[in-house]
Amino acid sequence: MKKSVEAIFIVAFFAVSLLSCSEDDGGGTFTPPAGNDILYVLNAGDWKSNNSSLTRYDNGTGAVVHDCFSLQNGRMLGNTANDIIVYGSRMYITVAGESTIEVTDHEAKSVKQIKCEGEPRYLASAGGKVFVSYFNGYVACIDTVSLEVEKLIPVGRNPERIAVSAGKLYVANSGGMDYNTPVGYDKTVSVIDLSSLEELHKVEVVLNPVNVVSDGEGVYVASYGNYADIPSTLQYIDADGNVSVVEECPNMTEIALNSGVLYGFFSEYDENWNQTIVWQSYNTVTGEVQSPWIKELLPPSPYKISSVGEYISVTSSDYMTDGDVYIYNKVGELVGKVPVGLNPVKMVTLK
Repeated sequence: MKKSVEAIFIVAFFAVSLLSCSEDDGGGTFTPPAGNDILYVLNAGDWKSNNSSLTRYDNGTGAVVHDCFSLQNGRMLGNTANDIIVYGSRMYITVAGESTIEVTDHEAKSVKQIKCEGEPRYLASAGGKVFVSYFNGYVACIDTVSLEVEKLIPVGRNPERIAVSAGKLYVANSGGMDYNTPVGYDKTVSVIDLSSLEELHKVEVVLNPVNVVSDGEGVYVASYGNYADIPSTLQYIDADGNVSVVEECPNMTEIALNSGVLYGFFSEYDENWNQTIVWQSYNTVTGEVQSPWIKELLPPSPYKISSVGEYISVTSSDYMTDGDVYIYNKVGELVGKVPVGLNPVKMVTLK
C-alpha cells in the first residue's frame, strides 16, 4: 500500500536585522526581488522534540544564521511550528505542538504568545484579521490590534491549509485523524464569508483535501486521497462553488502559485519508503503543462514548495538531518541553495 507525505509541519517568516544572532558562512547568493534581501526559513524539527527553529539568510553577505528565534528571545520556538505569515508590522507563527501562536515584530522578537483552544495549523490574513485553522474543527479569527481571538468559526474535521479569495476564506477539511475509523477522511472545503465571519457552505471535493491556494477568483485544492484506491487529485473551485478536476495535471500534492503558474510535485512512498516524485507546472491561463519544470539539480527528498517573490523555493528533508532550500526562477533554473534546519517547510522574504 502506498503512502504519501502528509503536510504536518510548519511555515515561517522572519525579519530584517537580528543583531544578537551569530553568523556562519554558507549558501549561494542570488538576486531576490528589489528590497527582499533577507530570507527566512521555518524548520519544523522533530515531533515532540521542542526543536522548531528559524533560519535567516542574508543575500548581501551569503551568511546563514540558525536558531534566530531562540537567539532573539532566549527560549525555543517550541514543538512543531507549522506556519507563519507577515501581516502589517507583525509576524504570526503557529506552533502546533504547543497550541500557541507566536506574534513577533519584524525582527522575530516576541510581542505576545496567544494560547489556543486547539492545535493551530495554517494561517491567512485579510481585512485587519488573521485567520488560523485549528485541527479540532475551527478557524480562529484574530484581531490584529488587540491580538485576541475574537471568534471561533466551526468548519469541517481536521482543517489544514486555508486561503483567501474574492472576499471568502477557503478551508481544506482533511479529516486526517479519522483515516482508520468507520468515519474516514473528510472530503469538503468550507467557504467562509469574510464580512459576516460565518460559514456559507461546504464544497465537496476528493477525499482528504490538504493544500489550497488562491488565484484571486477561486482556489486550487490538492487532495491526497486515501493512499490506496483513491489517488491524490488536483481540483479547482470557482467563485460560484463549482468544482472541476485539473485534467492537465490531476495528481499534484504540493502546490504553489506564482504569476499565474501553478508549480508543484506529486510525492509518493511505497511500503519500503522509496519515494517517487513527479514534477509538474501548470499555466492556469494557457493550460500548458511542463514536466519536469525544474531544468537543473532536482532537490533530493523534496518536502514543501512555496512562492517567494519572483522565485519558487523547494525544501529538502530526509527527516533525520538538517535540510536545504533550493531556489528556482520561474523557468526552472537553480539560482540559490541555502542550508537550513531540520525538516524545513517554507522560505519567505520580508520587504
